[in-house]
Amino acid sequence: MIRATNRLAGSLYCEVRAGSVVNHLFHPESQTHTGFAYLHGGGNSHLTCRTMQIRQSSTGNGVSTISSKFHDVESNDGFLKRFIKKMGWIDNSSARLRVSSCLLYESVVDNINYAEFFKHFTMPDTFNTWFLITELHVWMLLVRSMAEGAEKGAAGRFLRNCIVETMWNDVTTRAKQLTMDNPSVVRPQIQQLSEQFQAALISYDEGISYDDKALAAALWRRFLGGQCDDYEKLELLVGYVRKQVSMLDQLSRYDFAIKPAIKWIPLIGENRPTKAIPLNV
Repeated sequence: MIRATNRLAGSLYCEVRAGSVVNHLFHPESQTHTGFAYLHGGGNSHLTCRTMQIRQSSTGNGVSTISSKFHDVESNDGFLKRFIKKMGWIDNSSARLRVSSCLLYESVVDNINYAEFFKHFTMPDTFNTWFLITELHVWMLLVRSMAEGAEKGAAGRFLRNCIVETMWNDVTTRAKQLTMDNPSVVRPQIQQLSEQFQAALISYDEGISYDDKALAAALWRRFLGGQCDDYEKLELLVGYVRKQVSMLDQLSRYDFAIKPAIKWIPLIGENRPTKAIPLNV
């Protein structure tokens, strides 16, 4: 019992001495006993090694040996984080975002009621019409993705690119299945759709950035092909897009980018049931 007490007292003494050394380096004018209060009491009781380094750099003062004393800890922590990220265990890793991009795209093609669009807007049931409907919903996903970071290298931009890549893989597969007798037409058809897709993104982005008139003009030109004389249907489509964008905007980062759980609002009648996802992996 006495030995255990001695060991405990010795460890506490080492902690006090370590705290005194650190405090003395940062505050050479302070006395030795303030080191214990610096580590275990007051408002700075949770000050970490990283915080010390940041404060030292921001003020331009301090002793360079402090940084070297904690360099090994920072290096080990950085290596561990890099290893975990490489293995895809961190939520914002590229592997996690790639999986999420597939689930987000699947939430469109598996849960949107395409037949409802065909019927209400008198659209032919063709591959091109299917692409127009998919394109509109994918664009809304891209808008939400960029909210997670639009700068180069950010998670949002990476997620956006993965969604687009997933879409084109699916579009190419479907086009090949429809043109098995003449596969040579697939490449020019995909190229044409790609150019139209880029133009649609610009048009939709401009429309959503302004008022309903601008959005209606973008939808009338691209989605309806400039051939809709029923303005009530156009008004319905504008309201539909606004509601979907608002719904996606209210999703947390976890529910959108990490574990996507999207319940698309139906085109007509919000009380009409739709298939809710959570999309678990």
